[in-house]
Amino acid sequence: LRVFHVLSEYDGASETEANKDENTSDSDISDEEIEAMLEEGLKNKEKSKEEPLKDGQQKPVHYTEKKLVMLEELGINHFDLLPEGWVQITHKSGMPLYLHRASRVCTFSRPYYLGQGSARKHLVPLSAIPCLQYKRALEEEKKNKEEESNPNTSPIWLRPAKIETAEENKLKQSLGPFAIQQYCKTLFRFKIAQSLRFVSWSDRRRYAKAKKIEKQQRPTFPNDTKLIKFPILNPNDGPEAKPREEWIMNPNGKSYICILHEYVQHALKMQPTYEFKALENPSTPYSATVIISGMKYGYGTGTSKKQAKLAAAKASLEILIPQMREKIRNDSKQGKKCRTDDDEASLSIFDEIKIEDPRVTEFCTKTTEPPPYSILLTCLQRNFDMDEMAIEYKVNSLHRQSNEFIMSVGSHTARVVCKKKKEGKQRASQALLQKLHPHITSWGSLLRLYGNRSLRNVKEKKQEEQEITMLQSKASLNSPNYAILGKLKTEMMKLHDEMTKRKPISIFVPPPDIVLPSSGTQLNKIDL
Repeated sequence: LRVFHVLSEYDGASETEANKDENTSDSDISDEEIEAMLEEGLKNKEKSKEEPLKDGQQKPVHYTEKKLVMLEELGINHFDLLPEGWVQITHKSGMPLYLHRASRVCTFSRPYYLGQGSARKHLVPLSAIPCLQYKRALEEEKKNKEEESNPNTSPIWLRPAKIETAEENKLKQSLGPFAIQQYCKTLFRFKIAQSLRFVSWSDRRRYAKAKKIEKQQRPTFPNDTKLIKFPILNPNDGPEAKPREEWIMNPNGKSYICILHEYVQHALKMQPTYEFKALENPSTPYSATVIISGMKYGYGTGTSKKQAKLAAAKASLEILIPQMREKIRNDSKQGKKCRTDDDEASLSIFDEIKIEDPRVTEFCTKTTEPPPYSILLTCLQRNFDMDEMAIEYKVNSLHRQSNEFIMSVGSHTARVVCKKKKEGKQRASQALLQKLHPHITSWGSLLRLYGNRSLRNVKEKKQEEQEITMLQSKASLNSPNYAILGKLKTEMMKLHDEMTKRKPISIFVPPPDIVLPSSGTQLNKIDL
């Protein structure tokens, strides 16, 4: 319960009467007269403090001098009036300042009244741009002084009067859009923007409606988006089984190693492994080979195991996915042993041909590529022991002048029916290559693995080693071997060209508190 205790009562009438009694006094002198008497007393007191002046002596005047810097007014337009409520004052800097008393808005540019004119298309008074107005006034003053100082003209003692109407003044003291733009271009930087102007409001509404419909369309990916699609096969199903689903992968922002592992794990249901080896080459001391289901695929070298692994994954992707080179991989060539464009163009023809296509032998002979049987021999030499994986073949004669060619390698057997034995040998080799590489579908991938280009690197290395050993025989007694020095010079020039072509990613400056290792040899620690 809300209970309040009343202590006293308020009597408004008695309080007002008491206030009136306090304010009233018996004096008949008004307050104004009292204030005047007080002021007069103060003045008389000040006068009494001043010293009396002697006869003929004037009262001293006290003042202080102060220098003010003010703008010299030139080119005053008497027809230009300030709008209502605006006044002109002088700023402490000496520049004229315009103040609107009601809103306390200030501006250094002279305001002007627009009226019913267009805010975007009207003529601007010259006084609204103080710098331009003063500049023109100075030019006019300089011109007049030059005319007066000209000795050919007679001196003018009386200047003639000028009559100017408001219309003439408006044309002379006004600026159009083009004149203002030309002057402002000398001071400011402009940009070009496009705008649409419609003939009628109906056209504008139709355009806005079309834009709205365009925004409401279904969302799409950017034009440069690339997706890798491959079917997911069940390892228990046969090769002719229909895939159950499709895997989609976006390679953007992923390394070649990540793309290879994702592809092999989802599409082939396997895990790739890497075989690393140490090389005697100081520029690329490590090599890596990708192995999938016991078969070697991509091969790469590098200054570290990580770079060699990346190069091997890159080469394996070009074998497993032939479109990787054209659609996803960058065209920039890295390293000194890159394939030429002509070689890639010749291999791109075989990317559209399947491994068991009967036209493979014909195409290989026309393009000077090794036939399928030679590719099979190279595959067995690289991946298996030739004694354990010997090739066995048998020919059975059939009716109607046809032959059955049977070729066996280990646990793999291929049967081909053809008319010519030579053709049967090549087609049986194609069938065995397909069984040995079930994850490869195009003949171009096999050529990248075991073709002439794969053997070219090995042959080039051997030729270079033979050339260096031959140069050692040209040495003479007690004289330098100029042949080896010349070879060293050419190799160093090649290395210099490669280093100059490489562009640094960024600049690293170590902190001053970190001590860098010395590249020189400490002779004090060498046991002589």
